[in-house]
Amino acid sequence: MDYRRYKLTWTEEVRCIGIALFFSLIAAWILYQSPWGLLLATVIYPFYKKNYIKQHMELRKKKLVMQFVDAMQSVTAALIGGLSVENAWKEAERELRELHGENAYMTKELRQINSGVSVNQPVEKLLYEFALRSGCEDILDFAEVFLFAKRSGGNFAVIMQNTSARIREKTGVEQEIATAVAGKKMEQKVMNIVPVCLLAYLNLTSSDFLKPLYGNLFGACVMTFSFGAYLGALMLSKKMMDIRI
Repeated sequence: MDYRRYKLTWTEEVRCIGIALFFSLIAAWILYQSPWGLLLATVIYPFYKKNYIKQHMELRKKKLVMQFVDAMQSVTAALIGGLSVENAWKEAERELRELHGENAYMTKELRQINSGVSVNQPVEKLLYEFALRSGCEDILDFAEVFLFAKRSGGNFAVIMQNTSARIREKTGVEQEIATAVAGKKMEQKVMNIVPVCLLAYLNLTSSDFLKPLYGNLFGACVMTFSFGAYLGALMLSKKMMDIRI
């Protein structure tokens, strides 16, 4: 699996299309009061799909990194116990299968690595190939250090302990940041729907107030510009809340 890419299943594809049609229906009523507004689905669909893919890729990478840390801890314990590097990764596969299940990302990767080792492929090469596919900077850094240490000699147990400790520390800081900005993210979500709710309220209670904006070219241009500015504000607010270390 290439973790740098995310392919939607047919159910996810249908879901994205359904949500895009739903929001375009609301936009057609609020912005234009015309069925022609359903054409906004061609804008909303790729916008929502891109964000859906990005969000699920991030969740998948977080799971992969945490499972990778568990694998390194298992390998470290096996090395301290006197096993060779190759056998340590086999032991890690067995423990991750019990801990995360047969279909966990890292269990599958360890199975593939150990299968390659069984046909005399270098474990460091297989690990580096996995790190490239993972798209995770921490995993790639570890694979590069492991590759160098395997060729020149090094204390693998110490390397893995230091790497897993660094990743856990980084994850802890990210969780602290997420907790600190959780309130602001909730405010962001509320502010995102305020313009929509305001327009819907005016249409229901004071339709004459917005009537000049419907059924003419000038009103359509104003609403289209406002919709574009709204999408831009959504993207900007999401980027501001996306804090990385």
